[in-house]
Amino acid sequence: MQISSLGNCPSTLLADIMAIDGDAFRDYIDATAAAGYDSVSLYPFHLMFAGDGAAQVVKDSGLTVRAVEAAIGWTSGPSDNVTAEIDGLIASAQDLGADIIGAACLGPIDDRAAAVEGLASIAARAAQADMVISLEFLPWTGVPTMAAANDLIIDGGEVNATILLDTFHWMRQPGGPDIDLLRSVPGDRIAYVQLCEPSAAPDMPLDQVEDEAMHRRRLPGAGMVDYTAIWDALDHIGSDPFVAAEVFNDELLTTGRHSMAQVVHDACRAVLPS
Repeated sequence: MQISSLGNCPSTLLADIMAIDGDAFRDYIDATAAAGYDSVSLYPFHLMFAGDGAAQVVKDSGLTVRAVEAAIGWTSGPSDNVTAEIDGLIASAQDLGADIIGAACLGPIDDRAAAVEGLASIAARAAQADMVISLEFLPWTGVPTMAAANDLIIDGGEVNATILLDTFHWMRQPGGPDIDLLRSVPGDRIAYVQLCEPSAAPDMPLDQVEDEAMHRRRLPGAGMVDYTAIWDALDHIGSDPFVAAEVFNDELLTTGRHSMAQVVHDACRAVLPS
C-alpha cells in the first residue's frame, strides 16, 4: 500500500491540552503547516478557547481538517446529553470539512449493553451527516483493546462505527498487538491510524500507561512498533485510513513547537509505506 498524505494532532504541541488561547492555537497550526503536514485532527473546544477567527486560521493555513475529537458521553447509553454532544461535534466537523469524529471511553464501563447502544446511537447520527465515528481503544479504560472496540461495534450492528488504531495503544493494550485481528476485520473498519511509540520499557504497569501516553511517547521508528506488519495488514484488508502523528513527549516539546512538529513529521514520513 502507499500513503502519501500525513496529518498531525497539534494538541501534542501544547504543554496542557486543556489550556489554549488564540496565540497558542495560531502557533500550533503554523508549526504544523510549516513542517509539511497535509491535514489535522482538532479538538473543537480549542477553537472555542482560541476565539473568533480560529476556524479561519485553519482554513488560511492550507491544512485540511480530517477529524474532530472526541465523543465521550456515549458509554452510559443514549441520552439528551449524548445527542447534544455528538450534534455539536458534527456541527464543528461540518464547519471545518472533517469526515471523521473520534470517540473514546475515558473510564470503566458499568453497563456494556448501554455502551453498545450509546455507540450505535452516535454512529447513526454521524451517518446522517456522511461522517464516521472512529473509536479509540485506551488500555486503562473500559475499552482496553482493539478486540474490545471491535466487539462493541459488531454488537451495535456495525452501523457506521470504525476503529482508531493508535500505535502506542496498539503496543500497550493488554495482551499486546493483535495482528491476526487486524488482518481479519473489514477494510473500512480502520478509518484512522495515529503514529507514535511507547517508551523503551518493553512492559509498563497498567496504572502507569496513561501517564506514559500523555508525556513520554517516542517518535515513530524508535523500534517498538512493527509498522511493516501494520501496513501489510491494512493492505491485506484494503484499508485506506487517515494517518496522523500523535506524539505526546514533554522533552521534545521543550525544543519548541516548530522544532517538535518538524522532527515528528520527518519520523512519521520515514515509517510510511511507499
